[in-house]
Amino acid sequence: MKLDGVLKGSYQRYIAADFLSTAFFDKRIPLVVDGLNAPHLNAVRDKLLDYYGDAEITCECSDGVEKSMKVSELDGVSDIDTVIVDGCAVTECKRFDFSDFVQIMKRLRADDGCEWDRAQTHDSIRINLIEEAYELVEAIDCKDAEMMKEECGDVLMQAVFHTEIAEKGGEFNYCDMLTNLCRKLIDRHTHIFGANHASNPEEALKFWTEAKKKEKKYKSNADAMDRVPKNLPALLYAEKVQKIAKKAGFDWQSPDGAIEKLYEEIEEIKSADDEHRTEEAGDLLFAAVNAVRLYGVETEMALHEASLKFLRRFEGVEKLVAETGKDMKDLSLDELDKFWEQVKQGERE
Repeated sequence: MKLDGVLKGSYQRYIAADFLSTAFFDKRIPLVVDGLNAPHLNAVRDKLLDYYGDAEITCECSDGVEKSMKVSELDGVSDIDTVIVDGCAVTECKRFDFSDFVQIMKRLRADDGCEWDRAQTHDSIRINLIEEAYELVEAIDCKDAEMMKEECGDVLMQAVFHTEIAEKGGEFNYCDMLTNLCRKLIDRHTHIFGANHASNPEEALKFWTEAKKKEKKYKSNADAMDRVPKNLPALLYAEKVQKIAKKAGFDWQSPDGAIEKLYEEIEEIKSADDEHRTEEAGDLLFAAVNAVRLYGVETEMALHEASLKFLRRFEGVEKLVAETGKDMKDLSLDELDKFWEQVKQGERE
């Protein structure tokens, strides 16, 4: 290929088959794609249209002649061996990848970038990650693919934001973060990248757990328990602590024992004095998490769904009471309970 006079400086070069299989390439420097034979031509055209739009390109034909055309004009052309696409600014891209995302973040955090983005620290945006994670969970629960696509991006945005802050502060960079992630995935999947063999999800999880324990250098199960993040939601924190206890063999064999313990804790909170009531309340909730966990139910999601159900039924009761011309405060609990049962019955019909 005659690159002199066409390309100056850095460029990237792919064989057509490799270009079609790569998800990430730098659109800010010129792209050269060779080997455009019939099986690949239309697919390369479609990918170029997707990423660059109908841009002007330079083509080299099989007879060595170079000519310019639009990407869309590659359709049906059989004598082209190579195409060259000029680099484009990130604002002109039709489709983006991780490298574009990083470039945008660097621009926003540059000395002449966005005043708000430049002012942020790890501490100032830490709560955003929690909020975005919950929004993604909601999208998953709603089985809304469009919403999930957006919320996945928002969660990724928080991780990239923290990495950009860290890089500028000399803590670590993108390569450090990705290297750590990839190393962990390789080291913990010993049944994929090592000598172990897993024939089911349970065995795969067992190998993952063993590799994690070795990697983290846990001194004991209590040490592993102590390293569970203390700022997790209380139900999730309790469940994770209990699961570590289970791995150590400190757990009921069935929910029956946990249910008995739950009844015991109910009696203890009923008889507790003011000084010990908070402690007994915690024991009661911890026992409830144990029982629910042993039934194979996610406690956080179960309580969330119960709260939503209560809200839905409460709205129904409030509406029925309003239709009588009365206020809920004017009715006894027994009277309100009749409306509650009416709403429940309506849900079943």
